[in-house]
Amino acid sequence: MDEPVRVIQYGVGVMGSNIIQLLSEKPWVKIVGAIDIDPEKIGRDVGAVADLEGELGVKVTFPPEEVIGKVTADVMLHATTAFMDEAYGQILRAVMGRMNVITIAQELFYPIGANVQPAERLDEQAKACGVSVLATGVNAGFAMDMLPVFMSGVCWEVERVRVRRAVDFSHYGPGTMRQIGAGLLRADVEKGMQEGTMGQIGLAESAAMIAACMGWDLDEIDQSKEPLVSRSQRETPFVTILPGTVCGFQQKVYGKKAGQTLVSIEMIGIVAPRPHEDDVDMGDYAMIEGKPNVEIMIPGQIAQRGRLATAASVVNLIPKVLIAPSGFLTMKDLPVPSLWARP
Repeated sequence: MDEPVRVIQYGVGVMGSNIIQLLSEKPWVKIVGAIDIDPEKIGRDVGAVADLEGELGVKVTFPPEEVIGKVTADVMLHATTAFMDEAYGQILRAVMGRMNVITIAQELFYPIGANVQPAERLDEQAKACGVSVLATGVNAGFAMDMLPVFMSGVCWEVERVRVRRAVDFSHYGPGTMRQIGAGLLRADVEKGMQEGTMGQIGLAESAAMIAACMGWDLDEIDQSKEPLVSRSQRETPFVTILPGTVCGFQQKVYGKKAGQTLVSIEMIGIVAPRPHEDDVDMGDYAMIEGKPNVEIMIPGQIAQRGRLATAASVVNLIPKVLIAPSGFLTMKDLPVPSLWARP
């Protein structure tokens, strides 16, 4: 690439700031725009908002029309929400501006149910505009789905897939803390989980992705969510969790066909985990039951520093998205991800 890759960052919260930090380390990238709705960030240099040592010469702007349509960019990186209905208009605006989009909105990772039709509309418009849209991350996008899919490449046959994650949520921002109900009463979080507004988004989409790659046509995807309550006080830069309030969640998804579970996914997310109290080891585990069996365990920092991994998954996919076919894509449509080193 002779010219720098021009990037707009939409959403400069904790995750968006991590993305900015990583982009700033790549001299072949030029950040040309930043969008955020937070009035305390609007008008400030995005480098300062992202806690860089120096400024980048780009102001955080809102509304989006002040950037999209006025600034030429190759790709927009989108980090504002997990949900299709909130992300759809934001992404469509960039597509109409003929920009590729990489988002961390989990419901877009492999759309199912009511999210299929909006994804089809994005696909149609992206093709018309000659750009691509991709959702990725480290839960949906790597550990919960693409890792076991990659493992299946050495199998003659696969009978079942099991995935388990235990993740330290301490480093995530206020939006994620609200989404998992950190610091709230159990009853309030249970209500939010029943309504579908709380808990981890994207696990059902990961199960659907795995099944599609294995050639399984699932009859149903069942999901259960349970809040975890802390016995002690816990602190992060974004939340204080008092004893007796929610400190995390346990969530399970089962993909079934003819009553048989073919895909099982479990995720445990805990804020400020305490081994003596929580009895959970942070890390990732994937198991394929097949011919042959394949099993992998990844302890440590991917689960403990998920912000870094998510930012990396977004940034490292930029060059692959720029040369991908136009339309709405999923991770299975792209080449194997890798570090985006110097061109």
